Amino acid sequence: MSRLAPTCLAVLLGVAVSLRASAQPSPVDTDDELGEPGAGLSSPVDTAEVVPEPPRAADKDPSIPDVTDPMLAPVPPPRLVLGSWQDALRLVRSRNSSLRMAAAQVQQATGQSRQALALALPTLTGTANVTRHLLTGEGFRASTEGFERGRIPDPLTTWNAGLTARVPVLAPRAWHDRRTARHAVGTAELKTEDAQRIVLASTAESIVSVVTAERMAEVSRVSLRSALVTLDLNRRRARLGAASAFDVLRAEQEVAASRAQVVAADEALRLSREALGLALGSAEAYGVPPTIDLNGLASDAAASCRVEPSVASRPDVRAAQQNVEVAERNVQASNWDYYPTVDALSTATYWGDEKRTANGKHVTWTIGATLTWQLYDGGLRYGRRDANQGTLDLAREQLTQTKRQAEVEVVQARRSVQVAEANLAVSKQTRDLAQQSARLARLAFVSGTGTSFDLVDAARRLREAELDLAVKEFEVVRAKILAMLALASCDV
Repeated sequence: MSRLAPTCLAVLLGVAVSLRASAQPSPVDTDDELGEPGAGLSSPVDTAEVVPEPPRAADKDPSIPDVTDPMLAPVPPPRLVLGSWQDALRLVRSRNSSLRMAAAQVQQATGQSRQALALALPTLTGTANVTRHLLTGEGFRASTEGFERGRIPDPLTTWNAGLTARVPVLAPRAWHDRRTARHAVGTAELKTEDAQRIVLASTAESIVSVVTAERMAEVSRVSLRSALVTLDLNRRRARLGAASAFDVLRAEQEVAASRAQVVAADEALRLSREALGLALGSAEAYGVPPTIDLNGLASDAAASCRVEPSVASRPDVRAAQQNVEVAERNVQASNWDYYPTVDALSTATYWGDEKRTANGKHVTWTIGATLTWQLYDGGLRYGRRDANQGTLDLAREQLTQTKRQAEVEVVQARRSVQVAEANLAVSKQTRDLAQQSARLARLAFVSGTGTSFDLVDAARRLREAELDLAVKEFEVVRAKILAMLALASCDV
């Protein structure tokens, strides 16, 4: 009879506690002798339009005591918080390094195109010469009366200044390179469009990743709180003789595993915030406000881009095709090195000493032409052609690889939407089952047929199911954004 006393006492205490708790009007205000008021976990992120609010009945069951622990406190919010998608676009335009590098490449290609054009346009060169003779001698020099003996040369200082105009008459290589350079500018512009698409996709994905990481951090704290409650109940039951030391040890192991999950989830949240900061062009972490509308985010991202009809119209594929055309023109340019060039020249010169000129005047003006034909250069042109041919083969393979990769990305992006929606449907079903299980566990505990462990475990599973449902909804939004951007051209 004495052995049954502790067990009977535990059952009577459990029934008394459950009846006293069920009679209280507000389960949120219930204070336990081992916890403090308001010690439950508060959600750091709340997206009302995208994520359904988890039911509070499972958070604060009347029969579940409050627990306090330093790790239950959420991760502090970052100093910088992204307000909206428009703010993200503004930051990306002004600070993103990928877009700045793409713009610099366009500027570089434009400058090279202008250099190629200069080789086909006329040039005007001014020259001036001054000469002073330091060693003189005696001899005959010209004079107005003929020749007379005196110091030569005379005068000791001579000077002249002139202008030379050069006009390319036949320059096939320069003309060909000019058109090739214009193709290179188009390639750089297409790469800029592709960089804009990638940056927008990275920014949108980073925003959704931050919201998802916030939810996962909350899930980990829900699991930790449930594990702490289970440990507390098992310790109380062990003191009353209704639980064994093995039950307490198992609860302590669950607490240790939950703490590890909290540490990992917090670090994942910090990394996602830092990734968002990098996408926005900042070395500092960025957060997302709780009121952000992810459905509106998807609509705003779609408004910034236009969907292409096929993979061949995607900017990166078009840029790869343009690279092939530039490489083909470089191979053809090697053929023009075997042709001669013709330049028309005209020079006007003013001489300080008219006695040295051909016409005996201060001013001379000549016109002529120069034909240049390089007959042998040691094999330089052959080597240049082989190098350009190798570049062409490489560009063709890169085009093939880019097309293949783009097709796979589009297929995977579209399939990811179907997978995310299927996972969402399964998560909804799991949530519904968890709700029924939690309701039945509460009824069984109140009636005395259930255990406190079953009650706490059912509540934990319900919370995890609710938050997992929210995460799955975020994944659907993320998959739709990436599926839209996989086959799009964007303007930032």
